[in-house]
Amino acid sequence: MSVKILVVDDEPDIRFLLKDILEDEGYEVEVAENAIQASERKVSFSPNLILLDIWMPDMDGVSLLKQWSEQKVLDSPVVMISGHGTVETAVEATRYGAFDFVEKPLSTAKLLRTVTSALSSSKKSAPSEEVEDVEFPVGNSHQMQVLRQTMQTLAMDLNPVFFTSQPGSGSRIWSNYLFSQQTVKANISSFNADAKAYQNGLTENIFIAEVTDLNMDKQKQLLALINHLKSVSSTGRLVVVSQYAHESLSNKSEVLPELAENWRQAVYIPSLNEHIEDIPELVEYYVTRFSEKEDLPYRHLGVAGQNMIRNHSWKGGLTELKSVLKQILSNSDDDNVELAEIQSSLQLSRQTLDENSPNVLKLSINLDLDMREAREYFERKFLSKQLELCGFNVSELARKIGQERTNLYRKLKSLGLQTKK
Repeated sequence: MSVKILVVDDEPDIRFLLKDILEDEGYEVEVAENAIQASERKVSFSPNLILLDIWMPDMDGVSLLKQWSEQKVLDSPVVMISGHGTVETAVEATRYGAFDFVEKPLSTAKLLRTVTSALSSSKKSAPSEEVEDVEFPVGNSHQMQVLRQTMQTLAMDLNPVFFTSQPGSGSRIWSNYLFSQQTVKANISSFNADAKAYQNGLTENIFIAEVTDLNMDKQKQLLALINHLKSVSSTGRLVVVSQYAHESLSNKSEVLPELAENWRQAVYIPSLNEHIEDIPELVEYYVTRFSEKEDLPYRHLGVAGQNMIRNHSWKGGLTELKSVLKQILSNSDDDNVELAEIQSSLQLSRQTLDENSPNVLKLSINLDLDMREAREYFERKFLSKQLELCGFNVSELARKIGQERTNLYRKLKSLGLQTKK
């Protein structure tokens, strides 16, 4: 049974915008344009949450809230909405039982956070519908909208789902979203390589972050489980992720070919660099989340600061963005973030990623060496690392570094480097 939300606002554009946003998140939504309709639908629809506009004709939202409170029919949390809100109005609404207060123009991220918090506080929500403190996708770019629709379609059954997602792109966040859309709710569990554990299908959701991290025995068990799930009924779902697309995965000797076949129709999770237009909303979401959940100071990032963040090359994706924002919030208790702070945090992040990259060769050269010895030392280290990255394939190495293969063989031999693993 889905969570129900009643939207009460006299402006049609606002009513149906909120309806669309909330339905995209999987909620069941009804709307009302005035106090009379609101009271009627409150009884007939029995919502888990009410979004109530303050300024309406005939009877304003605060008066309606007061009426419900006095009649002792306020049995679900109420969030007040206003384009002309004042502190006094917010305090008055709170006195009559309002859970929170948000202002127009509405921020989608803030609205969804408030909805989640209000539902979590509601005793009316059934235990199976309880909203957990987990991250959900943020952003309204075309990619995010399409991905939400894809997840909602996938949620209509409990077949295994396969993601292609670069590290840091939010595959776990999207799996949480998929799990939340399922009609049947289930806890999240780790993968058990013992096939007997799943004889009667899945009773919990399973998330595997990278299939290439599984050894061959576990891959065989996973493949057996995938095939087994085709013939049994489950109440949980399997989600398996790889940073590699089907073609690359199929060419890896350490991956079972039959298992790699499942990525022919994998769901692609775009990297942060592919939807940078969502960065301002992501920044607001995580700054607020970190201040509320991790006791970091709430600090304001202006437009110039957000543009600086937006123009950064996010090699580490969403994970890197969250790390940078935590660093910025930890720097100072000042309300406003200076551009110099952002620049410093971005530079530190880039340096850290570069140092930890498998494509970076770290050298410590003895300065007592002469030029010939230093060059030989560098060539040995450089070619040894490149050879490893190319899977000890000399032809691939020659192409990669732009050398003729015969000369490269000669060079490798002179440096004492083995061409077989």
